[in-house]
Amino acid sequence: MIYYLVARRHADTMQHFLTEAGRPFASRIRVLLYEDLFSGANLRLPAATYIFTSLGTDMGSRNPPSRARQLCIDLHRNLVQVCGPHRVLNDPGNFLSRFELLQALEQRGINGFAVCRAGDAEPPRRYPVFLRREWGTLWQAPALLHSRDEYDAAVRAAGATDGLLAIEYRNTADASGIYRKYGCFIIGDRIVPRHLFFSRDWWVKHPDLVEPAWLCEEMAYAANEDPCAATLLEVARLANLSYGRIDYTLAGGRPQIWEINITPMLISPPGTELPQRLPVQASFFGRLAPVLDAIDPPAG
Repeated sequence: MIYYLVARRHADTMQHFLTEAGRPFASRIRVLLYEDLFSGANLRLPAATYIFTSLGTDMGSRNPPSRARQLCIDLHRNLVQVCGPHRVLNDPGNFLSRFELLQALEQRGINGFAVCRAGDAEPPRRYPVFLRREWGTLWQAPALLHSRDEYDAAVRAAGATDGLLAIEYRNTADASGIYRKYGCFIIGDRIVPRHLFFSRDWWVKHPDLVEPAWLCEEMAYAANEDPCAATLLEVARLANLSYGRIDYTLAGGRPQIWEINITPMLISPPGTELPQRLPVQASFFGRLAPVLDAIDPPAG
């Protein structure tokens, strides 16, 4: 059995999957809410496989840990002792935040763009940049800031700078102006391709372009091993994460990692999946079962 630990407000990331296209997996994955685990109820957790998600603002402060985060850290430690480290995915007390990860990737020469905390004494070295918070999802494209004056004005307009990041923009469009966003899952020590989105906008959040040629390219990506798997596995280990979705693009043939989403949707929200992309979804599901077997071996 796999227990998926999540904050209530993010529970649909797995519940929607298990009640829709992922129904064949419903007998082996159970959703557990942190709110129930830490309510004082005497919940017995058996030896099984556990996945910790919702490790951002839902768990409160990191230094020092909030009560919720400390409870999560203690639970993780106890589960590792009972189940073994390979059956407890993600460590709530030891993983890299978005800022820490992007900073480490730039320092190691994996990413070709830098990040800094907005409002620090040292402003960005290169422009354009954009602002975003360290935690959470940003659905609308932020403004590109092309100068120090624009940057200073945007930081002032943002108000509180706690958790506000300034990230360098890097143009990764191909010769025809198409941007690509690759999404793959890290599950245990496996990289599983999930999707490849195409857009003419630099902030790629949806599959904006679904012409046959692009669908064919996406299907080829989803049906094969990720060509960047070795680097992506290195990135996941650097972040100390063994479950999540890695979002990246390519520049000069090399992966540029945007983030590791620790509480990703496995399928699109209700009513948003395009029929022509269902074969890509089916390909992902077909590859999911053996990967789940690797982290949670079937009995007998």
